[in-house]
Formats: sequence, structure tokens, C-alpha cells
Amino acid sequence: MEKKGFTLVEILITTFLGVTALGVILNSLISTAYLLDISQEEEIASYHLTNLAERILATPLDYVTDRFPPGVEDGPSDNPYADIVGGYSLNNEHITVTYPNPDAEPLELKITLSWQDRKGRTHTRSLSTFKSR
Repeated sequence: MEKKGFTLVEILITTFLGVTALGVILNSLISTAYLLDISQEEEIASYHLTNLAERILATPLDYVTDRFPPGVEDGPSDNPYADIVGGYSLNNEHITVTYPNPDAEPLELKITLSWQDRKGRTHTRSLSTFKSR
């Protein structure tokens, strides 16, 4: 009489392979979700940088140093950058505008935005532009 079925070793090996495959798939899905989050955050950062750069370019050159003082994180208290870009939506987001020589013509500006992702890693994006009379 021939017995049909699986041995305990065969069942354990199959279970191990199945669990390993599920682990790989789950890890892949988690990594994909994280990369999608980062991509979305970078898109928001680019939007905020562009928005602030456009606002600076629309400002008369004589008022740029007052409205966008160099090295002041998040802008002056009477003109915060969060109001300009429509509110900060990234975790621990900060924007700083710098320029090496406020008397230069054209004026070179660098806008730097930093934020933290959900894992606590700090990301930084910058945009440079020139403002002339």
C-alpha cells in the first residue's frame, strides 16, 4: 500500500520558502511607499522654492534685502516665508535666502529649503536665481 501526502520536512521547506517570499514582497512594498513619500516631498519642496523665487523676482530690487534678509531662517517676522509659499507642509520645514553681496548687480540669490522625512532624515534642496533692475 502506497501512502500519499507530504512529509513534515517538505511542508517545513515549503512554508519557509513562502514566508521568505512574502517577506521580500512586503519589504519591497514598504520601500516603494517610502520612495513615493520622498518623491512627493521633493515635489512640494520644488514648488515652495519656485514660489518664493517668483515672489523675489516680482519684488523691486530696492526692497529685496528688506523683505528677504540674507540668512534669516523662515523670513522676517512681518513677512514670514510660510505665508508666501502658502504654508509649510513638510515636516520641520525651513527656508533661508542668502546672497553673497547685497550691492551686486545683478543680485545673486540662493534659496535653500530643508525638511525632515518621516524617518527623521534631513533633506535639503536649493535654487539659485539672479535679480536685476
